Amino acid sequence: MEHAGTEDMPDDVERKGLGTPATRASIIEKLVSSGFVERKGKNLIPTRNGINLVTVLPEVLTSPQLTADWENKLSLVAKGELSPETFMEGIESMAKELIARYSHISEDKQKLFAPQKESVGVCPRCGQPVFEGKKNFYCGDRGCGFVLWKNDRFWTSRRKELTKKMAADLLSKGKTKVKGLYSEKKDTTYDAVIVMEDTGGKYINFKTEFTKGKGGR
Repeated sequence: MEHAGTEDMPDDVERKGLGTPATRASIIEKLVSSGFVERKGKNLIPTRNGINLVTVLPEVLTSPQLTADWENKLSLVAKGELSPETFMEGIESMAKELIARYSHISEDKQKLFAPQKESVGVCPRCGQPVFEGKKNFYCGDRGCGFVLWKNDRFWTSRRKELTKKMAADLLSKGKTKVKGLYSEKKDTTYDAVIVMEDTGGKYINFKTEFTKGKGGR
C-alpha cells in the first residue's frame, strides 16, 4: 500500500501511496475481516467479493488520484490555506453525486455478492459440482440434467428423506448406509446400504443391499 498507485499520482503530492504507516495495518485487517482479501503466506490475495467490489465501484472511488487530491487538500487545511468546512463540503457534494448516479445497482450486480454455494459433491455424469436446493440436489450444469430428489418415492415409501450427508455419500461412493428404513410389507424398520444406479435418464434408480445376516424388506 505504501507504493500503491504512485505512478498515477501527481509529482507534487507530498505523500504518495495509500494510507499512512499508522493506518495501513488496520485497513488491511478490515479488508481481511470483511472478506475482500485473504492472506496466503506473505501475500494478500483478493477474494471473489473483493474483485466484484472493485468491478461495481465507480472509478473515482478506486483511483489513487482521489487519495492524492484529498492529501493535497488536507495539507492545505493544515497550513491554514483551506478551511475544514470547505474540504468537507467538497466530500459531501461528491457523495451526493455518487449516490444519485449509482443508487440503483442492477440485479446482476447484486448477484455478484450472493453467498457462494457449498458443493455437495461431483456430478457422476459431467464432473460439475452438485449443489443442494430446497427439494433436491442438482448438477451445477443445468444442461446435464442430473438431480437427486429429496422426496423421491424410493425415500418417501421408506419414510426417509434424502439428506445432505446421504447425497454426499452417493456422489462420492455410489452408496450410503441408512438406518431406520421402513418396510411396508413387514411394518418394521431396518438398516441397509442404498446403492445409486444412474442410467442416464431423467430419474435416478436406487437399490437396497443388505449385509450378511441382516433381514430384508
